[in-house]
Amino acid sequence: MGFTIVLRVLWNGGVARIAVEQSRVTKSKLLVLRESFNDYDLKGVDVSFLRRKGEKGSFTPLFRRLTKLYAPQRGDEATVDLDLILKAVRLVKGKALYHDQFAGISGYLRKLFYGEDYALYLHETSLPLKGLKYSLPRKVEWEVLKKAKVVMTNSMWNADTLKGFGINAEVLYPGCYPDKDIEREREDIVLAVSMWDAGRRPELYGELARKIKGKLIMAGSWARKDTMEKFMKDYPEVAVTGKISEGELNSLYRKASLFIRFGFNERGPGMGVLEALAHGTPVIVNEGLGGKEFIKDYENGFVVKDVDEAAQRVNEVLSDGVLRGKMVNSAWETAKEYSWYRHGERLTEIMEKI
Repeated sequence: MGFTIVLRVLWNGGVARIAVEQSRVTKSKLLVLRESFNDYDLKGVDVSFLRRKGEKGSFTPLFRRLTKLYAPQRGDEATVDLDLILKAVRLVKGKALYHDQFAGISGYLRKLFYGEDYALYLHETSLPLKGLKYSLPRKVEWEVLKKAKVVMTNSMWNADTLKGFGINAEVLYPGCYPDKDIEREREDIVLAVSMWDAGRRPELYGELARKIKGKLIMAGSWARKDTMEKFMKDYPEVAVTGKISEGELNSLYRKASLFIRFGFNERGPGMGVLEALAHGTPVIVNEGLGGKEFIKDYENGFVVKDVDEAAQRVNEVLSDGVLRGKMVNSAWETAKEYSWYRHGERLTEIMEKI
């Protein structure tokens, strides 16, 4: 069975990573509405683009301004390109999976015009947000979700939230490619990986760096250059890599003793959590991140309340070689339960409903 996966923006982030790997393992077509900066290996992926990196449409400045009303910290690359979403209505035919509620507008319109069913993969929901400002995105999301034949999401937390609004969603966790073997001897490195912006609260990682015995490395691209430069000035004790290749990032995962990620009511798991586990790197998360669903204390990581507790756990692991070794192995074993191949098999089963 073939189907099309529709992705709004191909950039270095969890949403794009999931769409790319879904296309790779299911041999499905990937339609990217707009290409942004990214390091993905697209070999073996049947991908096409409506707008290539660096190109702009006539209405791009307007859409950028509209998007910044809701997420100014994300920068220009987060723009919701309504012109491309409408263009996809004519191009996507047959079974399709749309990544996020805005890409799903295309599926919604095809349902209205042509009677075609569609599936939606929801990463974050706006339904619980309060205030007049969010009334339009809430209304759009509600209509897109309600008309979808199947809704999938990336965590139990998201699924439970949607259920509270009368939306039933299949939980399909993201996947990873577990290493065939892992590095047992680790350096005193704590690694944090994300697409960084002010909303990720980078200052918390700076505070953590001042409380731990090891070295904190923050890897990954930053949505805004000025945000990165200010952070580096304020927290010189943190090693900030900026954009790095996937090979360089994998090398850091294999060296690190721990991976850490704070979330702030982010119901998605955070792709770095699974990628860390795939390399046998134990994970520290807080209660505000969906990645807590993968973690068991003193086995493959820790779920903590705040920076102070995170620092205690880091120092505990770095000072105990036996505990570190046990947790490295447990992290790797966890990853094997969530391979991309298992994800692809389950996705194919779910798409049979379309």
